[in-house]
Amino acid sequence: MHLKKLFITVLFIFMAAVPVNAADHTIKAQNNAYWHNNKGLLYLQDKYYYGAIKEFQIAIDLNPNSQASAVYYVNLGVTYEKIGYHNLARPCFEKAVSLNVLCFDYYLKLAENYKKLGIVENELLKLRNDKSSPLNEVLIGLLYIQKGEISTGITVLDDFCNKEPNLIITTGVKNYLNEIIKTKL
Repeated sequence: MHLKKLFITVLFIFMAAVPVNAADHTIKAQNNAYWHNNKGLLYLQDKYYYGAIKEFQIAIDLNPNSQASAVYYVNLGVTYEKIGYHNLARPCFEKAVSLNVLCFDYYLKLAENYKKLGIVENELLKLRNDKSSPLNEVLIGLLYIQKGEISTGITVLDDFCNKEPNLIITTGVKNYLNEIIKTKL
């Protein structure tokens, strides 16, 4: 009987000393999405496109509508473009722009995608009639440049910079304009 009490006491002390983490097993979708995105980037670097697509899609499914998930959409779109599926890349770039409207690089990727799809003129017509956002001017200017009307595109982008000097995207537009002026003119 004395041995039984000793065994129970030792067992109780041992169990009290072991921390119980079972209560802190919450699933953190944003962290998991970040992890899957990084795994997708590694696959993309290794040219394992199927794996990259799956990982980016998982990241998007875990965190579909936040500003941070715009990166996942862009990465998925870039992967589709690398394998020649420009039509599948288009909605990815459009979603990225809608989630993070102040990231210039997303507009540039979208404009380049429209050129690859051969729909620059159609998109220009839609955007010129849509006055709902001054940010449409960024895509309009980029589409003119993609179309080959570089001076018109530069003028549109420069006007945007003058009208909206304090937006975060304006810095990206100015840097792009400096690059275009150096290389294309």
